[in-house]
Amino acid sequence: MSTRRKRILFDQTQNERGRLDSTYAQLADVLRDNDFDVEAYSEFMLIPKNLTGVDVLVFGCPNSSKLRPTEIDTIRRFVQEGGGLMLLSLSGGDKGLMNNMSMLSKDFGIEFENTAAKDERNNAGIPTLLLVRDIIRHPAIEGVNELLIPSPCTLRISGGATAIATTSPTADPPKAPLIAVAEHEKGRVMCIGSYEVFRRGGGMKCEDNIVFAINAFRWLSADIRMARPSMIASPHTRLEPSDRTTTATATATPVTPAPVVSTEIEHAIKRLVNTVFDLQKSITQLTGSVNQIGTNIEQLRGQFREFAEKIQQQLGVIIPTRQFVSEEEDKKTRLQEEIRGIEAEISAVDRLSEHITQRHAAGTMPREAYEEQIQKLKTRREELVKRLERKREEIEKKAEKS
Repeated sequence: MSTRRKRILFDQTQNERGRLDSTYAQLADVLRDNDFDVEAYSEFMLIPKNLTGVDVLVFGCPNSSKLRPTEIDTIRRFVQEGGGLMLLSLSGGDKGLMNNMSMLSKDFGIEFENTAAKDERNNAGIPTLLLVRDIIRHPAIEGVNELLIPSPCTLRISGGATAIATTSPTADPPKAPLIAVAEHEKGRVMCIGSYEVFRRGGGMKCEDNIVFAINAFRWLSADIRMARPSMIASPHTRLEPSDRTTTATATATPVTPAPVVSTEIEHAIKRLVNTVFDLQKSITQLTGSVNQIGTNIEQLRGQFREFAEKIQQQLGVIIPTRQFVSEEEDKKTRLQEEIRGIEAEISAVDRLSEHITQRHAAGTMPREAYEEQIQKLKTRREELVKRLERKREEIEKKAEKS
């Protein structure tokens, strides 16, 4: 299995109700804690080059906004070439929200209907807070007993699409799809009738919804590992029947929580390992910016020298230019700084690996978690060592030339 973290892009160009900085903030934290890179997409238009390296694309309930035909074509090709696509709506469907999600989803055999599902018997306090237990076995829903799905619309299914969660026989409408999946060429698609299934303070108050979130994105990104309630990155309390927003099944078997101290430490280590990868991503972006600044400075340096020569020729005024280092000297300085940064990061990875190994040897870290984190750090160290060797070769070549 690749140690590359899967990249999820949440579109924010269609006035979505599901936003990473608010309604989906908890979802973003859960996904990051489970080895996903989560980003918001806010460019003016969705174009193919901006989907390079993206594993899953999400539209969290566009509101009064419609995708352009060229954007729909871009997303279709993204799925055909192996991408994962998640579309979320709300009661009223396309018509009620004034969007055109079905224009995209119908190619995969799924459409959002102009309905508002409710259930007088199976709910979390009010009929529109559906507690869904009619679940079909599927990797994205493994280990889930019930889902809280607030204010959903229903789905129309055709072709090779499959409904994996439906309303109960007593609901209105009865036995109607609420969550559907489809595999299209190399890619995968999931449509959900309510974006609130992952909303902070809404569906995410239900532990099973969190398990579903992790599994759903792993399935969409072609990562088949399944989440277990005991392995969720941050602890959440099961819901009691007295909670007006969610309730647990009275006959459900209680889940025995993992030891609090061990879980918290393991969670902290996982965050630390993920931070190593996040840091490298930031360093890469910063390096690009620094290189661009260096290019601009070199252009200014050349322009200044030309100006200085003209002034000297015309007025006989001597303008000192020795304080402006040459391009080669500037490159050498940058290389030395990069080498020091890489060496510091290797040292940090080594210290973290040693700490994890000590915890495993002491029996405070499960073997599965230990092997996963050590493999990530090993891969990262190998990448850093190769970069360090290349930079040292570069600086040696420059020294030979000088």
